[in-house]
Parts: sequence; C-alpha cells; structure tokens
Amino acid sequence: MLSFGVSLVLVQAIQIPNPSQLAERFAGMTAVAGYEQAMVDSLLALMPGAVRDRAGNAVVKLGTGSPKRLVACPIDEPGYVVGNVKEGKYLTVRRVGTLPSPLFDQWHEGRRVTVWSRSGPVPGVMAVPSTHLNRGGVPSTSATADELVIEVGAESPADLSALGVDLLSPVALVKAPHRYGKELLAAPSAGQRAACAALAAAILARPRPRGSVVAVFAVGSWIRDAGLFSAVNLHGPFDQTALVRYPLTDMEAARGAFGQVERFNLAAKYPGTPVETVALAEVEQIAQQIVNWIGGAP
Repeated sequence: MLSFGVSLVLVQAIQIPNPSQLAERFAGMTAVAGYEQAMVDSLLALMPGAVRDRAGNAVVKLGTGSPKRLVACPIDEPGYVVGNVKEGKYLTVRRVGTLPSPLFDQWHEGRRVTVWSRSGPVPGVMAVPSTHLNRGGVPSTSATADELVIEVGAESPADLSALGVDLLSPVALVKAPHRYGKELLAAPSAGQRAACAALAAAILARPRPRGSVVAVFAVGSWIRDAGLFSAVNLHGPFDQTALVRYPLTDMEAARGAFGQVERFNLAAKYPGTPVETVALAEVEQIAQQIVNWIGGAP
C-alpha cells in the first residue's frame, strides 16, 4: 500500500507541475524573438490540447460559451542573430527586438552564448575588439552589437558549415537558472518565463472555466507585440483579457477587441540583466490568481 501511495503522488506531481519547478524549467529555455519554435514545441508537449496557431503562438482553449476571455503571457526574449562571418571564422551579430537596457550589449562581453544552428546548439563565447590595441590616445567606448563577435572554435567557413551555422541563426546567453536566498530565481528574462510558468501551472491544474477562455503563450512580444495582436485577430474579440506580466506598448490599436483588461504583475529585480530575479512565492501566488480568474472567482 505504501509504495502504491507514493506512486500516485509521483504521477500527480508529473501531471500538475509545481509553478516554481516550471519557472526554473522555463527559465532554462531559449526563445529569441522571432525564433520561438522550440519553446512552443515544448509547451505543446507539456499541455494537453495545446495547438500552434497561424501566428506561431501556443494556444489552449478551455470551456465554451460566454463570456469569451483571453489570458496571455509572452514567451520570447531579446537576443541576436548571426549577421555575417568575419575573417572566415568569427560570427558578427545583429540585435533582435527592442533594446531592454542600454547595457544589454555590454552584458554579453566575454560571456558564454549558444548559437542555435540547423544542427542544434553550438557553444560559443562573445568577444569584443581588445581595448589595449587602441592607438593615438583614442579613448575606449562601450561595445555595441556592431562590435560583438562570437568565437565557436571554427577555423574556416567549412567548419561553420559543418556546425550548421547560417546567417540569421539565433544567439542567446547560455541559460543556467540559479536559485538562491529565500526561494529566489535568477536568469535572463526570468520575469517573463516565470509568468508563463504560472499560466502553464494554472492550466495544468484543470480549473473549471466560466464561459470560454483562450490561453495564449505569445511570440513576438519584443517585436511590437506581434503574437498577441495576431492572437486577438485570430481568436477574438474578447469580453475580458488578463495579461500576465505583459510589456504591452500599444493597446490602443485593438482596445475594443481586448474587452476589459486586467494585469497580473510579477515583480522582478534587476530587470533586463542576466541575473533578473523573481520570488518563487510570488509565482505560486499568481498561478493561484490565474486559476481563480479562469474559474470566474473575484
């Protein structure tokens, strides 16, 4: 009997993941804006009934009838794509999405990055020209995306081709989510990923919806909220909308289609940095609030 009871607990934990565990799992994923397909694939595998819509969002529909409601979180992150090849072996980059901080490029100097090639993840290091080689008394300045280069161990264009690296391959910092202190989680884009973890946990809890609810894990939030506005056009209009830590910048264009809007805000320390930090207790609270909202609780 004891082993049978333990088995049931383990199965339940797998079927309904803890929001904190999901937050750490999501924070370890990479989804550069415009290149979110792999994370969407993971979401489709995680949540029963989830589908990919024409915009590339992961969408789960719950319930039927009125009121028709939308709940959404953003899954993408700012990053880079390979822009060109320098000296036949170094990769230059172009930034993707809105600049989250004036220091965003500098935070990549000397850091480990992953180039997501057609053959899979390729490890690399982001470098900048040496300031020690400056001549003529020209002061060094902070590096920008135009000066960043990636070393992946290649010695020739043939090596890059063998690695599967192409122009426009997405690039992001190596993800190593770190728990510390009193249940704090640090990682790049931790706030957005933890918010989506709260939404996923709420869906996996199988709440009984009031009316119909469309849950959208939206792509393109760093590209003028492209995924969310596409989702409204595809699945709306809505009577009510809940935005889960969504950096929405231009709601006026579709305010009527969103209906009455409210926000679930997840606070983050050091936003936009590689050590953006969230409190996992707050992730748990927001997951419960979303469950209540889906069920129509006040």
